[in-house]
Amino acid sequence: MMRKKLGIWAIGGAVLLAVLFIGFQQWGRVTTSAESLSQKEAKELVENRYKGEITKIEQNDDNYVIEMDRNQIIYEIRLNASNGEVLSFSKVGSRKNEEEKEPIEPDHFDQENQQELGETESKTKVILTEAAAKEIALKEVAGIVDDIDLETSGDLMYYLVEIDTADDREAVVEIHASTGKVISVTWDD
Repeated sequence: MMRKKLGIWAIGGAVLLAVLFIGFQQWGRVTTSAESLSQKEAKELVENRYKGEITKIEQNDDNYVIEMDRNQIIYEIRLNASNGEVLSFSKVGSRKNEEEKEPIEPDHFDQENQQELGETESKTKVILTEAAAKEIALKEVAGIVDDIDLETSGDLMYYLVEIDTADDREAVVEIHASTGKVISVTWDD
């Protein structure tokens, strides 16, 4: 009887040690995944997303400040170094006429600014942040954002925001990246 109890305790101890070992392995992965993007990774992310040439990149605290030349227009992009989220995307000047412009924060659009942007879009290509596009999409379709991508088609830049709804449906909201206007909503049942 004593040997059975000792055997049960030994097996229980071995199982506990195995669970603790696996738990520490998983915890170690979680903590290492929170590492910041390297400067090279941040540069590649912005170049692939916005199809421009990076002219300057600096890291300030937990953000990268990136200067990009896209079609002779200079943009300043603030990127979260931890998760790669675009915090702001502002036009700061032009290579054609080195006149400096006041940065426009795309997160603070109101209806008047959106209308003005629509009229002057060809002059000032201001791109909404992912957070602003997400907010617009959630006003259109209630749910949880599953994925958000910035796409280009010719001169048109737009966000595709995938939203999972409470009734287990998925909507894809297409949003104009400069004006914030909802282009379309498609549903996958």
